[in-house]
Amino acid sequence: LIYIRATELRTNNNCIIYQMYIIPPLALTALVLLLTTTYEQRYQRYTKAVANWERIIRAATFSLAIASIIRSYYCKTVELFFRKIAVSDSHGLTKEEDELTWREQHAYGADTLSKTIMKMQGFYVKAAQIVASRPDSIPQEYADALSVFTDDNDPLPVEVIKEVIEKELLVQRGEQFDDVFEAFDEVPLGSASVAQVHHAVLTKKYGHREVAVKVQRPSIEEKLMGDVANLKQVAKVFRGADLPVDYYAVFTELEEQLKDEFDFEAEAASMERMHNILTTDEKGAQRDSPIVTPLSVPALVSKRVLVMDFLKGVPLSRASDEMKRKGIAADGVEAKMFARKLLKSL
Repeated sequence: LIYIRATELRTNNNCIIYQMYIIPPLALTALVLLLTTTYEQRYQRYTKAVANWERIIRAATFSLAIASIIRSYYCKTVELFFRKIAVSDSHGLTKEEDELTWREQHAYGADTLSKTIMKMQGFYVKAAQIVASRPDSIPQEYADALSVFTDDNDPLPVEVIKEVIEKELLVQRGEQFDDVFEAFDEVPLGSASVAQVHHAVLTKKYGHREVAVKVQRPSIEEKLMGDVANLKQVAKVFRGADLPVDYYAVFTELEEQLKDEFDFEAEAASMERMHNILTTDEKGAQRDSPIVTPLSVPALVSKRVLVMDFLKGVPLSRASDEMKRKGIAADGVEAKMFARKLLKSL
């Protein structure tokens, strides 16, 4: 692409000279964008382009890792075939030798997959948790390797979290971070694939209450939706295999659910509706709720930041460990009372 600009210059002899400029395509594109768009529009285009490129890189990285694992299984199958031919004994390899060989192969594949997921993070961690929750559908080596993944594998630095809060909530108000938060814990309560949560205390201006601050990871929507698309393609390859779970259907359903998790304003509205349902009977009269639910702080909610009531407690997934820590027997009276109360609240 050649960009030609004619500039009229008059010499002493009144002659006209035309100047021609050859501008590289990228420079021309940048010039056009600079002249025809606002800063916010340019920033959005830039982040979208980066996200698309990252999606391609992540898809290629994960696909190559999967291809490497599949190739190793094909190679192992060929190796076993020739080993069985080479064995002079008519019975070939023993059952124990065959099982040991495949256990070693599964261990290699599981280790490769685990390291790839640990490096890439994102929705691949969530996928690992889903797959590991059904150990009957995969070799034990994979179940063991994937069971180590939790929602706290990749916490963001607190500086990044504060930057998102300032951009989403404070800049438009003309407020500083200390104007809103009297205290803000730097260590997160939890760090999941979509967002990270911190405990904080609001200033007197905002009610001086304990809150949980949920902050969406920067540019995470494009990243996670790309991850789900990649996983669907991989799951589609194995859809014809004899597996007890159709992971293609699972990831397709998760893809639809995930689309609703990036709008925290909608989540705050859902929290309000749930609270109203639990505290209102069929006739519209107020009643005590069987469970405690958090409410958002209306003045401190945006699409990517949600400030809500902080409720002290133990995650249900860790209830068993907490009871063991307190010396409560799993079949004891206290455990049974907890189970009945939980079921009643549902």
